[in-house]
Amino acid sequence: MSDRIATERQELAGMVEAALGEFGSFVTGDVAKARPLPGMVAVFIEPPDIDYPVWGDKPECTWRLDLLAGTPATQAGAFDPITKAIGLLAEAGLNIATARPVTFSLAGAGTLASYQITLNPLDIQEE
Repeated sequence: MSDRIATERQELAGMVEAALGEFGSFVTGDVAKARPLPGMVAVFIEPPDIDYPVWGDKPECTWRLDLLAGTPATQAGAFDPITKAIGLLAEAGLNIATARPVTFSLAGAGTLASYQITLNPLDIQEE
């Protein structure tokens, strides 16, 4: 199971990187690396919720992405890059269920306004 989830996470990261292109400064599962560059968006991929809707079947993963922009001192301009990133992800066909404003805590460096995107289960084919 963990290999399947790790593979799904890698494929999700690749899809997000492709959708954002040079507009995404980081796509990471490491919260310490989730630091946006000026005018860009950083994406933190949270560990998934794992559900087994049918006993003995493969799990369904619900992934959440935290989109971050700006710095603690420049939050007024962070909304536009974040909403642009949400649009790019939707246009690329990422299966977005919701996008909600949240506060993201940077370890020892303050907080950032951000958006948390919850994805519908991904349709990633196993080999």
